[in-house]
Amino acid sequence: MDFIEVEGKTYEEAIRKATLELNAEEKDLDIDVKEVDTKGILGLLGSKKVRITARLRVIDIPEKPEEPQEPEEYGKKFLEELSRFVGLSFSVRATKTKDRLMFLVQSDHGDILIGKDGEALEALQYVLRLAITKRYKQGLKLLIDINGYREKRKNALTLTAKRLADRVKRTGRALKTDPLNPYERRVVHTLFKHNKNINTKSEGEGHTKKVVISPNKIADGNRKFVNGNR
Repeated sequence: MDFIEVEGKTYEEAIRKATLELNAEEKDLDIDVKEVDTKGILGLLGSKKVRITARLRVIDIPEKPEEPQEPEEYGKKFLEELSRFVGLSFSVRATKTKDRLMFLVQSDHGDILIGKDGEALEALQYVLRLAITKRYKQGLKLLIDINGYREKRKNALTLTAKRLADRVKRTGRALKTDPLNPYERRVVHTLFKHNKNINTKSEGEGHTKKVVISPNKIADGNRKFVNGNR
């Protein structure tokens, strides 16, 4: 019971009864005087009673401050909660490298999470980046990989880019890749970064762009090699 109604000949007596009944001190009670009964003629004769309602005061307990989380820990929990929300179970391992956060996901629903040409994976990565940026008020580089998709994609892209570069060297004409996301374009640019015969640059608008692979130009008898990394 968190409240009682008691009466006494005086206010003090009623309070004393309430504190005994509720096993609490007066400062811990909210008191409401319900009624004062006076019997007799014009209140000059008879007895007087005071009736009160006493209720235990609700004490607000401050919430324990949330322990600070590292961005990779927050990102891991964000993805795990998201998996429960969409009903697609997966496990997440989060690591931090020198230049970015890595989230390695393993799931039996990999095809759904990756999507056609990695579109769902890119969308998931975009949402996670927004969540982390909002919480930590800074833009952090991050990468999500699902069932090793990005490594497989990197190997396939590297093979394709090398074949295109061989054709460029044979024909002397520039060739373009299919539209690639920023991570995939970086793979191609990095592949030819120190190649003296091949030049690369990104071309197009929006999130996905093509990489133009072209032979280096020769001027004044010297080779010029510029690697465009955008």
